[in-house]
Amino acid sequence: MFRTILVCLLCFGPGLTCYAQTDSSGLPKYDYQIYLPKEAKEIKQLLYEKDCSPIKGNISSGKKSIIMQDYEKGNKVHVTIIYLDGTEDEFVRSPCFIDPVIL
Repeated sequence: MFRTILVCLLCFGPGLTCYAQTDSSGLPKYDYQIYLPKEAKEIKQLLYEKDCSPIKGNISSGKKSIIMQDYEKGNKVHVTIIYLDGTEDEFVRSPCFIDPVIL
């Protein structure tokens, strides 16, 4: 009896801890970030390049990156941003320049 319980814990225990850290798709869920060349004041647009659907995002506390909460990995992002100095910039970032947020 003890041996059966021990085998079950060893087999299923690690799987349960991984399951607790994932979303419904079974993959870990991360926020993603885009680094900016200077401090930002406001995000005017944050869209997927392929279909122009919006992405939920905000400016980081250090004002030097955009944090995206619902970014779908592997997609280009179109950004229109206003910097603290009042200048406005519009650019596209490919997936290789979009990084997971390390907390």
